[in-house]
Amino acid sequence: MKKFLLIKSKSLLLLMLFITIVATQIPQQLQAQARSFSLMYSDNTNGDVQLFGNTLTAIFTNGIPDTAKMNGNRASGNSPFTNGFLNMQNIDVDGNIGDGVGTRNSSSSDLLLPPGTNIIKLARLYWGGKVTDTSYNLDVTANRSVKIRKGTSGPYQEYLAQQLDKIVSTSSDDTGLNASKLYQAYVDITSFVNANGGGTYTVGNIPVSIGDGRQVGNYGGWCMVVVYENPALDFNSIRLFDGFQQLWGYIGVPNATVTLTGLNVPSLPLSTSEARMGFMAWEGDASFNADSLKINNNLFSNAINPIDNMMNGTISTNAVHVTTKNPNYTNQMGIDIDQFDIGTGYNILPNANTVKIDFKSDLDMYLPGLMTFVVKMKEPSLSLIKTVVDANGNGTAEANELLTYTLKGKNIGIGNSFESLLTDTLPNSITYVPNSLKIIYSPGQSAGLQTDVSSDDNAEYIVNGQIKTVKFRLGVGANAINGGTLASLDSFEVEFKATINSPNQGNQLTQILNIARLQGTSDLAIIYFSEASATIKPPVINLPVLLTAFDARLSGNGYVKLNWITAQEINSHLFDIERSLDGVFFSKVGTVAAAGNSARQQTYHLTDNISTITNSIVYYRLRQVDMDGKFTFSKVVALRLKKVLDGFTVSPNPFRNLVNINIDWNYNENTTVKVFSMEGKELVSKTVQMNKGTNYVTINELYQLQAGNYLIQFNSGQGRVFKQVTKQ
Repeated sequence: MKKFLLIKSKSLLLLMLFITIVATQIPQQLQAQARSFSLMYSDNTNGDVQLFGNTLTAIFTNGIPDTAKMNGNRASGNSPFTNGFLNMQNIDVDGNIGDGVGTRNSSSSDLLLPPGTNIIKLARLYWGGKVTDTSYNLDVTANRSVKIRKGTSGPYQEYLAQQLDKIVSTSSDDTGLNASKLYQAYVDITSFVNANGGGTYTVGNIPVSIGDGRQVGNYGGWCMVVVYENPALDFNSIRLFDGFQQLWGYIGVPNATVTLTGLNVPSLPLSTSEARMGFMAWEGDASFNADSLKINNNLFSNAINPIDNMMNGTISTNAVHVTTKNPNYTNQMGIDIDQFDIGTGYNILPNANTVKIDFKSDLDMYLPGLMTFVVKMKEPSLSLIKTVVDANGNGTAEANELLTYTLKGKNIGIGNSFESLLTDTLPNSITYVPNSLKIIYSPGQSAGLQTDVSSDDNAEYIVNGQIKTVKFRLGVGANAINGGTLASLDSFEVEFKATINSPNQGNQLTQILNIARLQGTSDLAIIYFSEASATIKPPVINLPVLLTAFDARLSGNGYVKLNWITAQEINSHLFDIERSLDGVFFSKVGTVAAAGNSARQQTYHLTDNISTITNSIVYYRLRQVDMDGKFTFSKVVALRLKKVLDGFTVSPNPFRNLVNINIDWNYNENTTVKVFSMEGKELVSKTVQMNKGTNYVTINELYQLQAGNYLIQFNSGQGRVFKQVTKQ
């Protein structure tokens, strides 16, 4: 009986021990991932990303920083020194006088921006470290703030964390009075950085424990991620991901896989520098050689980030230590901030929208917190040249004369132009010659004549009321409905014919102008286009009015100033000023009385209000009327009002139920925003009020959509712009 009871007691003891082990292990597993990684910023723009920051703690020996230990990984990335079991103390570069009195720790680093105009789209400040529960309660507001200033002197601005993630330290040393938390916090400081621009930033006064932190040594630091636009930079796809995860083989969490989603890798292969990754991680030790980073199953390494010691306290760009910081250590003893090119060697394929990241650690404990991904978009750039030749070859327009129009185009950009389409709208002064549409050459297409009928080959002639249009679908894969692909440096040549109409009795032939447009879409479904015109004039005849100059210029505040000069006038009555939005159909916008009879130079002016016009180009001409009612037209002048509507920013992307859109607009007006399936089916259409400047539009009608990819389209007088979004 006693023996049985003894066995039972031992069994109960073992069971209690098992329950105790399990009870201590379950929280460890749950705490190993405070917040999973997710996409927190997405944009496609002429711009880039900067990661910079610094440590806020250092190894101290005899009361001063031990620079030998703090720089022990300078040569190869490896070091015999770690922050474990050593005296870690606060760094305080601002001192203890003046504005430095209010900071327990501080360090600085430089935001390096390129020359030119830089617009800060996002600036987020991260900070973190290790704290014992007895030194700092992270639930107290005072322990959830950070201080920052521009430069190395002057007052600080204090920010409260928007989010603070924490993980209970599972080290056997961090129990009882030494119970500790590992934490990461962040706050958005976009407006602060926008106001201050590039240069030195000093950050500090965060909670960190000091002294000997035992196995998981004490540490603290900060990192800022900045997204900026600069028109001189490449057009890049920018994605930022953040989270807070712990890896440590010691507690049974040696691996973590993060799939970066929503990427826009172009349809052409990348070179090495055309894709760049960055990351920030906490508590990596240069003395442990058992941690690694894989990108699409390919191990990463460079000269100072060894293949088995990726998290080693470095702050670097492409294997070069960043030195624009104070203090300037090569081993931060608690924070890694690295950026490196990954365009080749990591299986990032054309049109990819995901990249798999694998973190591993068998010995070292570290905590990834931020990843950036920048890829250069290979955008098309379209060029179009248009010429006209008259039948008799004298370069002047004559009634009933045959004209041959030739259009030559080329994709001079580095990316593909998809859905390539050429259109030419004909003026009423000419008549199209039936069945004269001809492809001279175009990639992937057979040369020869095309029919005028729609949807049976690669071209057609369309009459819609007074609007007469010639249309060609060009490039590889072009068919009877859709345009094809013009790859980088692909070119084409097409032609068509028309005859000059005889003028009405009492009128004279006038200048003949028509405008062609070549357009295509990029990998991002952004529309690119190029316009070209061809002009042919009637023979020079003795005119009652000799016009020597005519121009149009923007005068600001939504007005155009038109100026013209005559050297001679005989029986001149008036000038009608006519405006067109397409170069074909003109309407009168004003009248100016003429001098009548003059042998001297006469100067004329008219101001035109264009504040309600949203087109990117307007066209003007003069209609000069004599006393007897006869009239002639001047040459047509084109005036570019502004850039073609740029793209817009969507967040979050991917989304779940709604998206927020940031878009610049040129006028106060109503416009239409639509959502399409990738097959072109319209799913959502809504009218929104736009204001001149930056607009924020929310589309919350997307909850009913299935998971997948969609296109958001904005319509304006300048054209249409698209953005691809993904619903999770």
